[in-house]
Amino acid sequence: MPFRLTASRQLRRISTLCLAAIVVLLIVLAYLFTPPVADVKLPRTDLRLAVWMGVTWSMDEHAPDDIRDLADELLARNVKDVYVYVSYLRADDNFNLTYGQAKTFVSQIKRQAPGLRLLAWVGVPVSIKRADGTTSPDRLASARIREGIALFSRFVVEELGFDGLHLNAEMIADGDPAYLQSLDQIRKSLPPQAFLSVTAHPLRLVKPVTALPYPALVHHWSQDYLKQVAQRSDQIVLMAYDSGLVFPRDYLNWVAYQTAASQEALQDIDAELLVGLPTSEEWTPSHQTQAETIRIALSGLRAGISDRLDGIAIYPFWETDAREWGLIDSSLGR
Repeated sequence: MPFRLTASRQLRRISTLCLAAIVVLLIVLAYLFTPPVADVKLPRTDLRLAVWMGVTWSMDEHAPDDIRDLADELLARNVKDVYVYVSYLRADDNFNLTYGQAKTFVSQIKRQAPGLRLLAWVGVPVSIKRADGTTSPDRLASARIREGIALFSRFVVEELGFDGLHLNAEMIADGDPAYLQSLDQIRKSLPPQAFLSVTAHPLRLVKPVTALPYPALVHHWSQDYLKQVAQRSDQIVLMAYDSGLVFPRDYLNWVAYQTAASQEALQDIDAELLVGLPTSEEWTPSHQTQAETIRIALSGLRAGISDRLDGIAIYPFWETDAREWGLIDSSLGR
C-alpha cells in the first residue's frame, strides 16, 4: 500500500510538471507568433517606393493598352523605381536571351509615365555548377566574367533604353573583393548619366535579436562591407527577407535590426538606401510565409526607421494583392 501511494504521488507530480511545461511552451509560442503589429503606419511619408517586376515585360510582346494600364497602376501607387527583370548570367557565362521586347517596353512605358526610373534588373548567380560537372564558387574572380557583366550593363542602358542597372548578384561573401572590382568595372562601363542600383545581403547580427541564436553565414555582410558597396553605387536595396526565421516576432525584430544597422552604416554615404520587403506567397525554408509577411515586415521597419532611410522596395510586384497594397499605402500615409 505505501508503495502504491508513493507511485501515485510521483505520477501526479510528473503530470503536474508536464502540464506546467506545456502551459509555458504555449505561452512562449503565443508570444513568438503574436508580435505587436497593430499599427504599420511609418513616421515618414516621404519614402520612395520601388517594385521588382517579372521578366514577362522584357521578354513578351504586350498590347499598348496593357502597358498603359501598367503605367497607370504604377503612377496611382506612387511608385518611383521599377526594377524590370531582363536577364541572368547563365552557367555558360552568357546572358539569357529574355529581353527581346525590352526596348519596346521601355520606350512605350516612358511615354506613359516619364517620371518613372526604369532599371534593368540583372541577375548574377556567383556560385554555379557547369555542364561538365565543375563548379565555380565565385565567378566574379574572373576578369573575363567581370568584363562581360560590365559590357552587358552598358548594353541595357545604351541599346535597350533603361535609366540604369539594378544588379542582383548572389551569394556574395562578406568582404569579397571581386564584387567590389565588378562594381568598379560596371561604373566605368556605364554612361555617365546611368543610375547604378544594387541589392545587398542582410547584415550579420552583432547582438542578440532573435529568440534562438541566429547563425552567422558567410553571405551576411558586415556594416563595413555594406559601406564599401554603397560607395560604388547610387542606390543600395537591402533584402530584408529570406531570413529563414520561423517566428513572426523574431522576423519583426530582425527587420528592425536590419533597418537600423544599415542606416547607421550608411549615415555618411551619399547612395540611396532602400529596404526590400516581401509579399511572396511561396513558402521556402528561407522564406517562411507564416513569419515573413508584409505586415510584420512593415512593423519591423517602423521600429528601426530613422531619417537616413530613402525608401522601400516590394518583392515581388506580380504577387502583391489588394490587401497587401492597402497595408503598404497605409504605412506610407496614402
